[in-house]
Amino acid sequence: MSAFRHYFLLFVGAFIVQNIVFIRFIGLCPFFGVSTQVETSIGMSLAVTFVMTLASAASWIVWNYALVPLGVGEFLYIPVFILVIASLVQFVEMFIRKVSPPLYKAMGIYLPLITTNCAVLATATEVSKPGFLKLNMPYGYSFIEGVVYSVSVAMGFGLAIVIMAAIRDRMKVSPVPEWLKGYPIVFIVAALASLAFMGFAGLFGM
Repeated sequence: MSAFRHYFLLFVGAFIVQNIVFIRFIGLCPFFGVSTQVETSIGMSLAVTFVMTLASAASWIVWNYALVPLGVGEFLYIPVFILVIASLVQFVEMFIRKVSPPLYKAMGIYLPLITTNCAVLATATEVSKPGFLKLNMPYGYSFIEGVVYSVSVAMGFGLAIVIMAAIRDRMKVSPVPEWLKGYPIVFIVAALASLAFMGFAGLFGM
């Protein structure tokens, strides 16, 4: 298998076939909480992409060159990875507050909650720790594979949240029954979107 095909399949698998929201149901809190406006969703997607990519890269380095050599990986990887993620989130939070106060206000509590976003922690762990959450994809990547995988997962998260935000914008002017307005109809739409993404199962043999 050529390097291009390998990385392409890795990208497609994480981006669509094993979409972290619609297929694996990870990171649902910001998915439902922030997907109220397209602009806010795009901002959150960019923030998650930045944090997830750098956190995964940093976690891979810490795991392979610090935790494993010291023999403490199995015991300390979760608090260490969370510390790495929290540091990056603080940087992103300060940057957005400085550059775009309206976006910072729109994101509200969900921006600092990236620290405890299970999607970010799960991706960093999958990239760094071989055998963790092994589904249909062989985790335990090289550094470059881990970066490609992290970007793909983050883009998949962004795709899901922007799709949901666009649908919720349309629902504001749609004749939704009163007893379904709010989160009931949102959960139904998310379930239908998940079924649609399941149609990608088996794509390229995945």
